[in-house]
Amino acid sequence: MQINQLKFCTLSALLLSFTFAQKSHAATLFQVEQVSQWFTGLFDNTKQVADNPMIPQVTMSNCPVKLIGSDLMENTETVYLEQTTGGFPFRVRLYSFFSNNDSQVTISISRFLNETSLFGLCDRPEYEQFINATNLDSFNCEVNLSFVSNTYVGTNEPEGCSTTFPGGKVVSDIVIKPNSIDSLDRIFDGNGNLLFGTSITFNRIEAVPEPSILFGLFILSGLGIITASKND
Repeated sequence: MQINQLKFCTLSALLLSFTFAQKSHAATLFQVEQVSQWFTGLFDNTKQVADNPMIPQVTMSNCPVKLIGSDLMENTETVYLEQTTGGFPFRVRLYSFFSNNDSQVTISISRFLNETSLFGLCDRPEYEQFINATNLDSFNCEVNLSFVSNTYVGTNEPEGCSTTFPGGKVVSDIVIKPNSIDSLDRIFDGNGNLLFGTSITFNRIEAVPEPSILFGLFILSGLGIITASKND
């Protein structure tokens, strides 16, 4: 009798653990899609410039793209970023959103070998919004995000990522909300001297997209499984 009860308790514990793992995994997948969609759209820092004219006017256009010729992790969202000032693109990157565990979202930032061929990519038809993996530089920088109060907060301090000059590094901080993105890249030389570090506050110009209904239903179904388990 006691052995059967022990088996039952062990099985119940395993089932509950598996259910919670499913729910946690579903929630993280939802966050990957949610933060990538919050990151997608047209932004500028007009409000910030109005308060401080010394800060340059920057427009940022981010759009989802397909990465061709690369073995991406499952459930990875790829977004092309293009920042312009004075009508000229000065920073273009590929942002890949993914998760290696059930509690954190990671951004992987990549540079391109040929940037000019991509200028204006977000204004092109959707069928042209793709990037060939052969155009990616070997440079890669990652920032881990945590979800706090309807906000994704991330930093790679103190390690940062390498720069094009020897010994230098760039330390990135980012705050992503449904309608704004705060970005700070601090660039240091090989001696640890700060060369650049101006925080830019981007506000959304376009309406925020919403995560797909399927992800929401997936999470709700997970919650229903747990509820049913408790009721049983």
